[in-house]
Amino acid sequence: MRWAAGVTVVALLLALSPVARWLVATMPRLLLLAVPLWFVLGLAATAGGRRVWERGNPHGLTGLAWTLGAFGFWMIPRSVDAVASSALVAGLMAASLFAAGALLAASWRRVPFVIRGALGIQGAAMTIALGFIYLGYTALLCGTFNLAQQRQTGVWLLRLAPVIVLIVVGAGARALHLAARQRSRERLAAPTA
Repeated sequence: MRWAAGVTVVALLLALSPVARWLVATMPRLLLLAVPLWFVLGLAATAGGRRVWERGNPHGLTGLAWTLGAFGFWMIPRSVDAVASSALVAGLMAASLFAAGALLAASWRRVPFVIRGALGIQGAAMTIALGFIYLGYTALLCGTFNLAQQRQTGVWLLRLAPVIVLIVVGAGARALHLAARQRSRERLAAPTA
């Protein structure tokens, strides 16, 4: 409980500081620093505890739906423009992504392995697709920023894509290893007839 409160206080102080405006001043900082930062802070706030959100969250799908909805909404070009031009909208983005991270951390253990894998693969594919779109599109997608920032964001998304793929593969391998170890323990503990 202390850990969650501490991370929440840090996130709140960061959201009220001048750093929050700096994070959304350019497209690369907004999409590559601010969005992941708020999400990771939310993950960290809940991941420190052992609680799992069970009620109203069958198979972790409610937390997953919130997370996907938050990311989907804040990736819309009009939403990106609104964040860059309004401190209130930037605060709403920070709060919703913080909540998305916290809800996903509380739901993740309930999400079936196949869905986790599919989401990881989809996340890596979307990073690559967005990278190519931002890099190759010759018109501005977000009117608040310039074409150079859009292309820089695309380059960095493509550079980060292999890291995301490695994280997804590593997480999948770890989950399979833990499941195999659990099955092995259960076989050893089962009485022989």
